[in-house]
Amino acid sequence: MLRVIEAKSQVRKAQREFEREMKALPHKKGTITIGAPGFHGPREVSWFERLGIWWTTYLVENRAHEKRFENAFGVEEPKWETRYGHSIPCVIDVPFEGINRRIGGVYAVDDATNLYLLHRGRIGGGRMGIGKALFDENYRGERVRVQDGDMTLEMALVGELGAERLPYQVACFVNEVQRIKQANTAKPEMEFPAGFSKEFSGKRKYSVGEVEAKCDHGLVVRSLEKELRSDSIVTGNRRPLDLYVLDPDGQVSILFEVKTDTTPASCYEAVGQLLVYSAPFAKRPRLVAVFPDSLDRHYAGIFEKIGLRSLTYKWVKNEPIFEKRKVAELAGT
Repeated sequence: MLRVIEAKSQVRKAQREFEREMKALPHKKGTITIGAPGFHGPREVSWFERLGIWWTTYLVENRAHEKRFENAFGVEEPKWETRYGHSIPCVIDVPFEGINRRIGGVYAVDDATNLYLLHRGRIGGGRMGIGKALFDENYRGERVRVQDGDMTLEMALVGELGAERLPYQVACFVNEVQRIKQANTAKPEMEFPAGFSKEFSGKRKYSVGEVEAKCDHGLVVRSLEKELRSDSIVTGNRRPLDLYVLDPDGQVSILFEVKTDTTPASCYEAVGQLLVYSAPFAKRPRLVAVFPDSLDRHYAGIFEKIGLRSLTYKWVKNEPIFEKRKVAELAGT
């Protein structure tokens, strides 16, 4: 199980590593005006054209003398050399030391000393209804259980420090938070049974490799959604469903379950999740298990026999790529 880092020296080391890895990606620097609750003024930011986000980091101390590293992010290229007040759609702030559950971000370590950036889901936005409850209901990335001081809590997995795709994982999280804040939070008419969404409510142990793979989950879901939307297909999500397609009547017609590895355990898990998640629907939607292109044909054949379809993707320059023809075939377009 992952464990939240509390020592000041270790937190500072993790933050420096995070900054180093972000800055290693090509970016443009400049000063912009940031307008946020409690702050309005100039900040030097880094714009990552490849990621479609800008980022700035600084140390903050509140009236209670609590210090935190604040990583603030925006989407789209800043309006350089203007007085335009840029809003901050996503903040991943980390306490300077110790456990502070009022602050959203944490650094955590696994048994093999690999470092991860996670988020508690405490998001703000200055508008009614934006908060942890909205995040928990709509976030479609991976969550893992973390030893958080004297408690074990579930947190959103942002990315793995030291991984080649860390900046892409961070950008995916930033865009996911932006999507959650902008999304229509109205739910489908169908009501799920009580407890249906508690996929991670019990104690669960993750292997090191499994946690590393889960960091890419959001990237894959986002890429698939983008591919579907490019054909004007209406998509949606609702925890614990990774992604679904709605027909013209607003009913779920296709249900996707996304996996980031092709281990037998993930194959069996995908089958179970799709069957269980589709059970409450009056009319069973088309069920699709999504895997990397290393999926063994043996499992693809089994999926077909039990009425499931499989869809694969490959990694190209840190982007998960789906074959347009296969996506269109599955969606019936």
